[in-house]
Parts: sequence; structure tokens; C-alpha cells
Amino acid sequence: MDRITRRTALKGITLGAGAVALSPFLKHLEAAETQQLPKRFVFVVKSSGLQGEYLNPEGLKHGGDTLVDEPLAGRKLSDSMKSLEPFKDKLTIIQGLSGRMTQAGHSAFYGALGGYKAPAHTPPLFATIDGHLSEKFPSVFNHIGFKMGEGSQGITFPSISAKAKGQQLPFQQNPMGAFENLFGSILVGGDLKKKYTRTGNVLDAMSADIKKLQKHLPAEEQAKLGQYLNGFEALRDRRVKLVSMQKVLKENAPELDDKYTSRFKTHHLEAHFDMASAALISGLTNVVTVHADGLDSVYSGIGVGNNVHAIGHGAGYATLSSQDCRDAIRGFHIELIAGMAAKLSKVPEGDGTMLDNTIIVYTSDNAAKHHSFGFDWPMFVLGNLGGKLKSKGRYLAYPRYGNKGHHHTICNWFTTLCHLADIPQDLFGQPDMALGKAEMQSGPLSELLA
Repeated sequence: MDRITRRTALKGITLGAGAVALSPFLKHLEAAETQQLPKRFVFVVKSSGLQGEYLNPEGLKHGGDTLVDEPLAGRKLSDSMKSLEPFKDKLTIIQGLSGRMTQAGHSAFYGALGGYKAPAHTPPLFATIDGHLSEKFPSVFNHIGFKMGEGSQGITFPSISAKAKGQQLPFQQNPMGAFENLFGSILVGGDLKKKYTRTGNVLDAMSADIKKLQKHLPAEEQAKLGQYLNGFEALRDRRVKLVSMQKVLKENAPELDDKYTSRFKTHHLEAHFDMASAALISGLTNVVTVHADGLDSVYSGIGVGNNVHAIGHGAGYATLSSQDCRDAIRGFHIELIAGMAAKLSKVPEGDGTMLDNTIIVYTSDNAAKHHSFGFDWPMFVLGNLGGKLKSKGRYLAYPRYGNKGHHHTICNWFTTLCHLADIPQDLFGQPDMALGKAEMQSGPLSELLA
């Protein structure tokens, strides 16, 4: 069946469920036909720092006085990155960016994805890059956040992502709760579909009541109530869209298995990655952030029984040294990223696959160390967004902080992402005034633009 016939058939199915919103999946098909392919962004953020030396391929290192720019072809990836070998031609390792404008200590919080100082337990000053992109590339869920944690709550606010000043983004922690939120309309023979429809009716009534109340309030209070109204209406519209996407969701939802109820939180993280991949493939979202762990997280499922905080302070576990534990955790994360890439690479899109139109970033909320001061912020990027990111397997290490050639920060990386997304801006976050004037730190990383 050709693309036009398939799209027409799907239109008939979804429009029968309600024409409030055309399925995002159909929009993907339409985009593929016009070559305006969707752009997707995934951010995987770990705690306790990302040790840059363990990302370096054989024969290359960072921290020097000059730019290192080398192809990855023919080089052996580090042990923790060996699962990315099948995707080496889509991999970019970036070293040497700094983030001294962020909060020092155990975490940079919003600063890790926002490039600004953000103390603990304070509202975000600006949008973070994932929140910014999610508003520019909306879908049923503009942004989906997952977090592996030790708590029992379903929704948590880890102070990592924000869509605007004072507007932090929630993360889903309980796998079963997350599955119901994202794919619940296909569960238990349609019972939740009926529930979603009933909820929509209730939300309609609540919205009407709020509008009546607004007329009798002062302007300032009307504005505050308007935010509640927007939230109710967004939830109502989302429920209607989910009901209209039954066929697509059933085809792409992950299988509910023991991972979702396991006592091991590492299995929960695996479930989060499964749901993240399915949400991207089905068109539920274009932007996902996985806050892979917190300082209290324990990786018992992979044989690491101490928490991340203790490991960061040098504690090992059983016969494992602290470094062994860090290596195991990093390798586990990268295996999950490779699994996501494999799933996206199997879905045709345009002249390639979904992976060709996706960027996956692996970084830390705390630069390179457990107690960080932001001198070096290692990361790697998988995917090149249809060739917009100049890489077919590349290692890029900027001069170290303190060298006269160092003026590249994580904020330059965020502006680079904006340029790759065709929403260019030359400032994102705050400058590091120790590096000189703001204009010297503006603009994208030109080496990465095709």
C-alpha cells in the first residue's frame, strides 16, 4: 500500500473518532510526503557527573590547548560506549564545553539544560532547552519527562526542565502510572476510553464554570484563573486526541511486562525508555527528557547496591570499586540509549528512518564530577537531524577552560540545537562573564552546523 493510500485509510479511522485533532501520526505521514519531516529531541540526563575520559575513543583525549576534531571511523569506542558501535556513523562526542554560569555543588538543576544559575528549590528563571523545543514542536504531549527514583510518587518535579520562567515541567516516576497516562486509553478493553470521554465532559463543565467566575474578578485574578483554565482545556483536548489515536497507540504501545511492577528501579528505567520510544514512534510527543537517576538512586538490578551519592563520594559495593560502579551505571544508560536508537532505526520515514530525524543527547546535571564547578561538561549526541548536524561519526574536543582559546559553553550548544531545529537564536541562558563579554560567547558551535 503506498503512502497516500495508507494515510487516507488512517484518516477515515481517526476522523470517525472525532475531528478535534488529527492524529500526530497522520501528520508524520503527511510530513514525510512533503519532505517536511518532523524533528525530535531526546535528552538523557544523569546525576553525579559524567566522567569525560570514559567517553573518549581509543587514541583521543580532551583537555588540551587546541581544538581536536577527528572522525570516529576506524577507532575503537570506549568500553562503556561499545553498545553504540552500530550507530558510530551517527555519533558525535563533544568535550571541552564549560558551564561555569550554573550552580556548583551536587547539581546544576535547571542550569544543566538552561545554562543559568539555579539554586535548589527555587522556580526556574527561564526555559530550559528541552522545554523551549517542546513549545516549538508541540504534539499531544508537548514534553514527556521520565525519572528513575526511589520514591513512591507518580509525578515528581526534579527541577531539571522548564517551559518558561516559573513553569517547571513534571516527570513521571511510576511506570504503571506513566503507562496509563500515555497509553491508558487502550487498556482493559476500552474501559479507560470511556473514562477518558467522561473526564472530558467533566472538564468541559469545569471550564465553563471558570469562565463564569472570571467575569466577576479583578484583572489580576482573572489572569491567574486563566492559567487554570488553560490547564483544564489542554487536558480536555489531550484526552480527546488520545481517544482518537486508538489504532496508532495499539500498534506502537510497549508491552506491559514485569518491568513495570518490578521492585528493581533499574527495570523501571528500562520501562521508561520503552515508553519514551513508543511515544516518539506513535507521535505522542516530539521531545522527551529522561532524568535517569538521582543521588538516592540504587542500581540493584545491575548489581550495584549502593546509592549514587555514596558512590560519588568513593564508596564501592561488595567487590566493586566506586569506579566499577560508575562504569556499570554509565554503561547501562548507554545500552538503553542504543536500544532506543535501534527501535527508531527500524521505523521508515521519508528516505530514511525516524532515527535520521532525531537527536539523542546524553549529558549530566552536574558537568563532569560528583561535586562540580562546571569547568568541563562532557556529552555525546546520537543522530544528526537529517544531516543538519555536521557529523558522520565525529569527536570534537574544545580547548580546556583557562586556555585563551576557550570561549565555548553549554549555552553555545543550546543555541546550536536551536539552529538545528530551524528556530535560530544566538543567546540561550546566561554568559560566563569570566570568559569575557556576552557577545564573545554568543552564537552556535559553527563546527557542528552543516
